[in-house]
Amino acid sequence: MHSLFHDRRHLIPFRSALLPQIFTDVLVIGSGVAGLRTALAAAEHSEVVLLSKGGRDAAATAWAQGGIAAALHRDDAPQLHARDTLAAGAGLCDAPAVERITREGVERVGELLEWGFAVDRDAEGEPALAREGGHSRPRILHAGGDATGAALLDTLWRRLELTAGERVRVFDNCFALDLLTAGDEPGAPCVGAVTHHRRYGLQIIWARATILAGGGAGMAWRETTNPPSCTGDALAMAYRAGAQLADMAFMQFHPTTLYIAGAAR
Repeated sequence: MHSLFHDRRHLIPFRSALLPQIFTDVLVIGSGVAGLRTALAAAEHSEVVLLSKGGRDAAATAWAQGGIAAALHRDDAPQLHARDTLAAGAGLCDAPAVERITREGVERVGELLEWGFAVDRDAEGEPALAREGGHSRPRILHAGGDATGAALLDTLWRRLELTAGERVRVFDNCFALDLLTAGDEPGAPCVGAVTHHRRYGLQIIWARATILAGGGAGMAWRETTNPPSCTGDALAMAYRAGAQLADMAFMQFHPTTLYIAGAAR
């Protein structure tokens, strides 16, 4: 790669002193399930700016057709869920992460149900749990059949507006270009980001904490089941700022599509 690109710290040149300045406690980049849930948690004690580079339904979450797995069945347990996950992962899983996700998953799903997440129900009115590949127990929740992601996103947006509206400023159509660090040396703390708003142009957002929830890079492939928003912006920003990236090979594609070379994405 040419050194002009390999050594470049920022995507574009800018003079921060000439740009509008915005200040917040927590900057969350990304408005899918990870970004929204992070903003909800941060807003309990802090002021938050939430960036969404597209509309509120542009995140990959809205495209998710699979269900949510949690050990809710009477014959299930988080330990069994973790065991199934590690077995299906064939040695590639981060075991502490699996343990935490399966343990906290029950509580988090219960939280979503309290917030009005409209899961599919069985004849008795209980959440319908399906058993799918890799699972030894029925533990998959769906909402609206294969519209689980869209229903989840709607639930989180409603919760955000209901409980944290005054503490979370949502910037729609605002694209994060680069992270700002206190220095150029490796490990320098992040102090915010330079962004571009469709209406207001370039602006600087200073933050005590910056959280990347910008999704993956599925659009790097010619044929992909990912939405157009999955262009790897957060990964690239983190890399330019000196962060170490891991597990870049794990990009998800929906497993039941028909591949036609050159077909529209």
